[in-house]
Amino acid sequence: MYRRLVLFGLAVVAVSLMALVIPLGLAARDIIRAEEIGEGADHARLTADAWQQEWQKTGKDRISSVAVPGGEGSVTLIPPGGDPLGHPVDGRAEPVITSARTGESARLDVGDSVFVSAPVPLDDATGVVLVTMDSENLREGLAPRLLALAAVSAALLGFAAAAAWLLARHTARPIRDLAATADQMADGDLTARAAPSSINEVQDVSVALNRLAQRVQELLADERANAAELAHQLRTPLTVLSVDIDGVTDPEVRARLTEDVLALQRQTDEIISTARRSAREGLRARCDAAAVVGDRARFWQVLAEDQHRAATVSAPADPLWVRLTEEDLTTLVDILLQNVFIHTDEGTAYEVSLGPDRAGGGAVLVVRDYGTGFTADDMPAGGTEGTTGLGLSIAERLADASGGSLRHHNDHGAVLVVTLGPAAD
Repeated sequence: MYRRLVLFGLAVVAVSLMALVIPLGLAARDIIRAEEIGEGADHARLTADAWQQEWQKTGKDRISSVAVPGGEGSVTLIPPGGDPLGHPVDGRAEPVITSARTGESARLDVGDSVFVSAPVPLDDATGVVLVTMDSENLREGLAPRLLALAAVSAALLGFAAAAAWLLARHTARPIRDLAATADQMADGDLTARAAPSSINEVQDVSVALNRLAQRVQELLADERANAAELAHQLRTPLTVLSVDIDGVTDPEVRARLTEDVLALQRQTDEIISTARRSAREGLRARCDAAAVVGDRARFWQVLAEDQHRAATVSAPADPLWVRLTEEDLTTLVDILLQNVFIHTDEGTAYEVSLGPDRAGGGAVLVVRDYGTGFTADDMPAGGTEGTTGLGLSIAERLADASGGSLRHHNDHGAVLVVTLGPAAD
């Protein structure tokens, strides 16, 4: 945009200068030509006076020694009845010579030459002084003035270029800032706001954009609140039901009920994920993993105390930014901890640890329990969701979406290792 505005300003100034300079150049040419011709006439008159004075002093026999004053053009002395002295006579000058012989000064423009004559009364006859100026004589006076005019025009053009650049910068900067703000909003940063502008039109757009961002932010906040409420209302009874099933003494009944609850749990997770998806769309995939993990660990700590489980939580005090929304990371952590409570006996201890990923950036989340661990049926090769329906497929997809992964192994119990990708700058 800078270049277009500067070019437009230069074009306007250039056209204005052309409209001004060309007539000025032509006028200067005419004025200078008139001045040069006037100086030529003065030269002819002064030469005539000098010739007359010399004639009176020395007589006609000393005509060849007349001193010709300096001036414009080439001088020719034409004595009465004698041969011309000085510059050769151009045949085209005959009309002005004839006029001078009658006692009248004359001027004649012929092509690129100007002829000026002056009469010289010499006793009973009249001599003629002829001054011849050609195009070279005229250009000598015109060239410096045209150069000065060109220098002034160049200076004006340079000033116009600087002014156009400053104006373009002043005009384009708020537009660029507005575009940058719009890009931030498009990337999901709905807290971004357009700065006020001194340009009325840009200010109107800034106000409208800020109002739109505020409205979208409010709508998304409402939707996130509704999704969170939905998750709480659906998951809490299922968690309680899962715990109650552990108290069923009949193994077959307990296994069947567990399978049904797990299936219902998977469906519930899909519904919640779908409900949250629209709330996540357009949001920047970025959150503080330390804050989210700490919050969810405290949430599950209440149930752990009821079941006499020793819970160890380790998370950094400083923020640890990962490429997931807060809602998605909350879902992931809840699935991992819920898995512990469902598939281990009461009183089974567990650990939650979070730290930076030294290799690829981001973070590493480890959830470990000290139960029976995974079986081959639980975690078959090629998937995280086994025949017992551990419900980790959603957690795996979320980890993948962040640019990370979900891995598992046994080490005196089940160990789930989730790598979370780093948040984008």
